[in-house]
Amino acid sequence: MKAKYLLVFSLFMALASCSENKSTKSDSGDVDLESAIKNAESRRKADPNASGGNKCLLDYQTRYDQILNEANVLTATGFSKDVMETKSNKSLKNPEYHEFIYKFKNGRVSKKPGITKGMALPDVVKVESIKAISLSAFENTYRAISDEEMQVAKDALNDAAEGKSGDAEADAAVKKAEDQNVSKEQVKDIGGGIMDMMKEVSKGYRVVENLGDAARWNIVSNELYVLQNGVQFVILCDVNDDNEKNKSVAIELAKNILKKCE
Repeated sequence: MKAKYLLVFSLFMALASCSENKSTKSDSGDVDLESAIKNAESRRKADPNASGGNKCLLDYQTRYDQILNEANVLTATGFSKDVMETKSNKSLKNPEYHEFIYKFKNGRVSKKPGITKGMALPDVVKVESIKAISLSAFENTYRAISDEEMQVAKDALNDAAEGKSGDAEADAAVKKAEDQNVSKEQVKDIGGGIMDMMKEVSKGYRVVENLGDAARWNIVSNELYVLQNGVQFVILCDVNDDNEKNKSVAIELAKNILKKCE
């Protein structure tokens, strides 16, 4: 099932800009998850002002564990190192999609949407998604998705599932899904679910003042998006049931990062 979700997510990203009717293939002619995401995002964020000027931040793409180090996290959260675990995720080659995760087994019991019984989940701090992006693309990305935009996206997904997208990259993603026994109905169902989830998350963006060149806090996903001189980074902070506490810790950590690359 996980593989099916990844395949449909690849298709979803391939459709992100299919209205531009462009196609991109790898040298081998195959389109995998990473290239589909990369190509779709590069078209979406295309902007002559996306300079990626903060070379210092970009240099940390291969050193996520150093841009947000252990000492910073322990100080900001007040947690003990004795209950801490760390993990580096580099499953995709492109470092834009790498992440470094701090987990603390503090025994906090939280209720998640759709789950009536409380669950003991780890407290989590994660740094991810260091990449070049323009101010205009940043502001256009981290905002609420309108009903009209979502309907267009779902229509595009359905067209792609039926082989009617007219987009070479989307067609290749559908073909790859079919080769791995993912049906058209599964593409539509899973893809529609991903879109609905993304729309709900998009409602949570809030402007954060006086942090970098621009910043957004998402009250649904507990993620802080920060832009400084054409480069962004993202901090996920889920260390408390109080959203404002999560936000304040994330901002403190973001300020530590910005000090490294002023």
